[in-house]
Amino acid sequence: MIGKLAVLGVIVTLVAAPVLLREPRQMREPLEVREPRQTLPAASPNSAASPALSTSLQRLVILTPHGADIRREFTLAFCAYEHHEHGREVEIDWRTPGGTSEISRFMDDRFRAAFSERFPEHRGGLAGFNQGNLDEHSPAAERAARAAFLASDVGIGADLLFGGGEFAFRTHADKGYLIDTGLQAQEPSWFGGATPIIAQNVSGETVYDKSGRYYGACFGVFGIAYSPDRLAELGLAPPTGWSDIAGPAYRGQLTLTDPTKSGAAATTFERILQQRMAAQPMALAAGWADGVSVIKRLVANSRWITDSASKPTRDAVRGDCAAGMAIDFQAKIESEFALHGTQAPARLVFVVPVGGTSVSADPLAVLRGAPEAQIAADFLHFVLSTEGQKLWSQRLGTPGGPQQVALRRFPVRRDLVGPEQRAWRSDPDEDPFAIAQGFTYHREWTGRYFTLINTLVKLTALDSRHELTLAWDAICAAGGPAQVPEAWAEFCWLPVAYDEAASAQAELDTLKKKDPVGLIRRQREWLEEATLHYRLAAALAQSASARAEKENQ
Repeated sequence: MIGKLAVLGVIVTLVAAPVLLREPRQMREPLEVREPRQTLPAASPNSAASPALSTSLQRLVILTPHGADIRREFTLAFCAYEHHEHGREVEIDWRTPGGTSEISRFMDDRFRAAFSERFPEHRGGLAGFNQGNLDEHSPAAERAARAAFLASDVGIGADLLFGGGEFAFRTHADKGYLIDTGLQAQEPSWFGGATPIIAQNVSGETVYDKSGRYYGACFGVFGIAYSPDRLAELGLAPPTGWSDIAGPAYRGQLTLTDPTKSGAAATTFERILQQRMAAQPMALAAGWADGVSVIKRLVANSRWITDSASKPTRDAVRGDCAAGMAIDFQAKIESEFALHGTQAPARLVFVVPVGGTSVSADPLAVLRGAPEAQIAADFLHFVLSTEGQKLWSQRLGTPGGPQQVALRRFPVRRDLVGPEQRAWRSDPDEDPFAIAQGFTYHREWTGRYFTLINTLVKLTALDSRHELTLAWDAICAAGGPAQVPEAWAEFCWLPVAYDEAASAQAELDTLKKKDPVGLIRRQREWLEEATLHYRLAAALAQSASARAEKENQ
């Protein structure tokens, strides 16, 4: 009995301890999306190399999807810069609500709440406060709310947005969330002349906003990361383009990222469409349909669909998949980490799809109502300066380079990719401006349909992936698309043809603003239609296979 009571006492203690030791609820701080603040220990105020140090610690709040390595390197470098140049002791409070889509929703919610609280008299026009497409026909209350917002310093308690893709920043700028700090006027030599140090466009891609509301901080290239070991096991040659990994040999061998969660993935899918459309410039509708077919096959070949843009590289380096969609720097860092300085063969290889990707800018911007607007402007200036740009591309330990890990990204400044910089760069033989010449992005083709493309991919590929995969497997088992044209036609079904994209995008925008329930209903219709077409495709392909088998007996 004594033994049983002792055991019972231990169990009660283990159960009760968390409750007894927990601090009172009223003493806790509200939950916030944040991480520990990172600061650089202040140098002596008597240092001859810096102005007198301010006694107050100033905090810069930055929203970002960037990983810990980027956050750490820019914390160390910028805090030192502020101390040296302005005598300020600064801490950076990085906020990471998630990927690009999560950050966008976070900003929408916070700006809406902040505007409503500041201007209760404009709550009747709240739907229009962040709408950049209002005109004289729009409701007067919405136009008044919009004017009040643009004339205000309404903010969300954050100073900067750092990273997430050009389309997201363009959208935020149109909503009025981003502001011009006067950088172009402050540094005219960076942006002017026949060959500017920072170009406004590179191969059709926007690097910075002409109105100064956002600037590309670095370049990224979207491509394919593959496992040489896994390909050798499967007897496959290294892929050179998207069509390779969309083929039957890669069934069950890919890791992809959900484009509705990752701006990088969304950009990659749009580039796949653009490549197929560029192959048929006189028949863009056919290229659009062909591009969606490639995307469907990529999804059907996948074994994982992840929310993280970095997971495909981790899967590939471990051999958990044969290949995946990746951003160049993530694949390079993962490959370098896997080798740990050894001379072993590479476990991960990154390839730029021939004619199938672009060099895209990853921007940063100062937010409206930034509590520390001046320091935020300093951060923007620093990131685009020579000192800040060196952090992206130089090797660990080089003069002005990163202190703890090489970031393996391309700078946007032309003066840092020339021959004189080769000795310091992590990837001296790679030139983003040369890579850009292999692909020209046509914004007029698909740029205005960015959210429509994401919706189509989600409903006709991701959400219906089970039926899609069964249909693709059945078509491959029947000998491929050419052998079962009727099944292939069902597989390639689309709810929106290219000549219907403008009206479909307008419908989605209107439903999102005025009828959210109607938007869900429309999306469900597309999903159900896609599912029915894939089931029919599978049935047709299986029937054809059965007939062929019977004829061969």
